[in-house]
Amino acid sequence: MRIFLADISNVSLEHSLLLDSQRRQRVDRYRLLDDKKRCITSGLFIKRFFGDKCIRINEWGKPFAPDGGCFNISHSGSYVLFALSDFEIGCDIERLRFVDPLKTGRAVFGETERQYITDSHDKIGSFFKLWTKKESLLKCMGDGFHRSAKSVNVCFDCFEEQGKKYFMKSFGFSDYMVSVCSVKNDFPRSIEFISQTELTDY
Repeated sequence: MRIFLADISNVSLEHSLLLDSQRRQRVDRYRLLDDKKRCITSGLFIKRFFGDKCIRINEWGKPFAPDGGCFNISHSGSYVLFALSDFEIGCDIERLRFVDPLKTGRAVFGETERQYITDSHDKIGSFFKLWTKKESLLKCMGDGFHRSAKSVNVCFDCFEEQGKKYFMKSFGFSDYMVSVCSVKNDFPRSIEFISQTELTDY
């Protein structure tokens, strides 16, 4: 398993020329420059690691490579997160910002998770840690927030359902929180920051 982060400030609109026509059309549909850059960066990650393989989308919107190789993408603020594995994987990144942790969390957190936040000295940090873990878990399971977010408890770093275990790990850097979930407990020690040159020169 490898986990990568790319700063979109190093990506230009010209990099879309490296991508296939379908991805370029997606880029064109975005109005804001940063959204275009996030879409381009995601496409560069896919091309960097999967070449011209056909990437498909499951019924819940999760992309996958039909002939093997699992990946997941998330973005927030200035960064695009890309998680790569031989096994099922999900990831999420969120930029820390002010929220009312308990009021906002009512819709997605169960009682145990809300108590976890209440007992924490860093309630906003704990909110985003649980939020990103929950998102990464649901994405790893394949159905995202199409199922009830309260149906999974992410207070611990392992969640088991129907005999299948999902492992989670969180990373904090600057004012961001990252969480990754996989069916294999083989997380790297750290995230790899990848440059625009590494994304485009291969």
